Amino acid sequence: MESITALPMESVTALVACGLAFALSYFIGRKLASRTLVAAMMGGVCGLAFAVLFFIATVAIGAVLPGIFDGRMLGIHFLVLLVVAPLGSAGVAVLEHRHLEKVESRRLPF
Repeated sequence: MESITALPMESVTALVACGLAFALSYFIGRKLASRTLVAAMMGGVCGLAFAVLFFIATVAIGAVLPGIFDGRMLGIHFLVLLVVAPLGSAGVAVLEHRHLEKVESRRLPF
């Protein structure tokens, strides 16, 4: 049985970046977006920004602490995040915005 320390460091940092992108897109869909399309665009940009920040942060940490990241796995995780994070973040923002619209429409008196 493998322990949690057996996970590659690239996977852990990619999951953290993806989780933060989804959390921020949830906030965007709930508080900042005025329409569903705007929520989707803002969520997509948020996911893309976190994918780029993941790459920059891991390369910077890898330069300071050599040997902590595998370059090939880092590139694979970055490419996966370039696809998954914007699409997932846009989906989260749209779903939260639509949910909020439905909840607010139920409170209308007519």
